[in-house]
Amino acid sequence: MAIVNSRPTITRKELEGVLDCLISDRLEAGETVKNFESRLSELLSIKYCLALTSLTAAYHCAFAALEIQPGDEVIIPSYFDPSPLNALMLAGGTPVLVDMEENTLAPDLEQIRGKITEKTRAIVIKHFMGFILPLETIVETGVPIIEDISHAVGTESDDRPIGQCGIITVASFAPSMIITTGNGGMAATSNSRLFSRMRDLRGTGSSDSGPCCEYGMTDFQGAMGISQLSRLRDFLNRRRDIARIYYGALQLTPHRTIYGFNEAFAYQSFPVLFDAPQEKIEKYWKKIGVELHRPVKEPLHRLLNLRPMDFPHSDRMAKKLYSLPLYPTLTKKEIDKIALSLGRFI
Repeated sequence: MAIVNSRPTITRKELEGVLDCLISDRLEAGETVKNFESRLSELLSIKYCLALTSLTAAYHCAFAALEIQPGDEVIIPSYFDPSPLNALMLAGGTPVLVDMEENTLAPDLEQIRGKITEKTRAIVIKHFMGFILPLETIVETGVPIIEDISHAVGTESDDRPIGQCGIITVASFAPSMIITTGNGGMAATSNSRLFSRMRDLRGTGSSDSGPCCEYGMTDFQGAMGISQLSRLRDFLNRRRDIARIYYGALQLTPHRTIYGFNEAFAYQSFPVLFDAPQEKIEKYWKKIGVELHRPVKEPLHRLLNLRPMDFPHSDRMAKKLYSLPLYPTLTKKEIDKIALSLGRFI
């Protein structure tokens, strides 16, 4: 059986929490979701948190809170999943894409600065694959930041919980994330005005404050999230232990990863730039039964039919960057197989 690229860590504790909600007929958002939101707020040191149905819902709430309207612009890195792009289309705003810095997972700062105009309303930034990006220079632009911590929940930067640089912080709780609620997401802010707007859009189906999208998370999802949060430290430590083994194996090869090992990183995925043709890469790993994954198969500039030559680094990353399986439930035998196979792939 092949080693899959990602797998959620679900135990009896999650099942019992979900079952308790089902037995008591608590299916819609209720006290369990409020408890989950409260624990997220405490973890992130952010005053208000909304548990939502998806990452796209989180971005939609964020854009609505910032009152993004037709003609308003939002800067987004091209090497990104489509969630903010889809949400921005719902809001009516205009995406302004920037390329990545060469051989990094960070957006090009000079391009960001160069594309800020009087129409710019926000900049979207993500700690991709759990690698913590320094955001101070982007904060200095004065443009509100929407900080995506989907791949880095539970980490810290400069002794502060990750997510402190954004006026709004969002995250996904999809099955491949650091913690999962089956699906789902969150939007958090310490600004009461922005929180009120996001809460109104999330709605409950009975809001008197205007149109809402019924983005509320269910109680049984919240129960799963509470259980996941209780083991977050263990999840992160396990991911770092596995990443350390992969780093050791990689040193024996001509291939490389993006950043050196760092205990602060979350390692939602383990990225590798293979020094080999795509066909050879995929044939080798398929033959030995290890599922590779390309984190971004279609960068946003291709979805918008923009010229690849204007986004060369994003385009290259989409074609060349793969992730190896990395999740807490990998067995020692599976980890050893992946590491040994990595070391032998020359």
